Amino acid sequence: MSIYIDSHKAVLKQVGDLFLDMYSPLPNHHLNHFNPSEGEGYSEIYDFGKLCVGKGKYWVDRPLKMSAESPTNAFGITILLSGTHHIKNHSTNHEYHIRSPMIILRKGSLGLQTIYLQENKEMSLITLDFNETFLEILESNFQHHELVKFFLSGSGSALKTITIPNKNVLHQAHYLLNLPFAQSSIDLLHLEGAALELMSLLLDNNTKPDEVPVSITKTIEILKTDFEQKITIRALAKQVGINECDLKRLFKVYTGKTIGHYLLEIRMKHAQILLKEGVSIEYVANQIGYSSAQYFRQVFERHFGYRC
Repeated sequence: MSIYIDSHKAVLKQVGDLFLDMYSPLPNHHLNHFNPSEGEGYSEIYDFGKLCVGKGKYWVDRPLKMSAESPTNAFGITILLSGTHHIKNHSTNHEYHIRSPMIILRKGSLGLQTIYLQENKEMSLITLDFNETFLEILESNFQHHELVKFFLSGSGSALKTITIPNKNVLHQAHYLLNLPFAQSSIDLLHLEGAALELMSLLLDNNTKPDEVPVSITKTIEILKTDFEQKITIRALAKQVGINECDLKRLFKVYTGKTIGHYLLEIRMKHAQILLKEGVSIEYVANQIGYSSAQYFRQVFERHFGYRC
């Protein structure tokens, strides 16, 4: 059994009967439902070796507090997608009020903590936990990334909050959250793939910031953040402070793509995510910046070679 799942079970035992244990025949997979007498929701956790991914969404009918101490000394990332995390660390006597959406980085053993839950407020989150072996992989490939620097700095326990870097991360986190409960090995593969994609998106943010001009990194961030808006070269150039010709030339030099192609790839990636969720073509077109569903279909088919 996974040390992360064992730790998860130990924490839930400390908070009483808030969660009901649901049997799962799948290896290294655990599912809990919120006690209906207290509220509604679930937690699901799956350890596939490289990472242990957890997800949860719940509401409580009355204000509650959960106090527990995790026995696991590990590294982890929590992506808070909805609700407000009010946490008290009893070792440091420090209280955190963390509003979603936000990323919480944590390392070491944080000791006894109390989480305060507001009534009738949705709380949803994704967790990614890993060990020193996986951290060594991150260090060898992403040692200059701000996220990895946190886990490498110092030897003590620590907690830090950072903003979600872009909408790619946010959309992928919601996609993972909304995957149905795993009931087969194929479902576990979907869960694993979505978790690895989320981790890669977290690590993809400004991997080489010193080598790329500020104007280009700003342009990339605008495209990733505002891809559903009408974006023109003229407006982009004005926002990042260079002329249109230089922007187009430098963008191609540092990304290998035109601005239009780069924006198209972002939109098509989000289109695939939305289509996986089963929403309508009209909704997808509107969400990624196309006013016409028919035109979106044409663009999608040209890009991927098949009809959506």
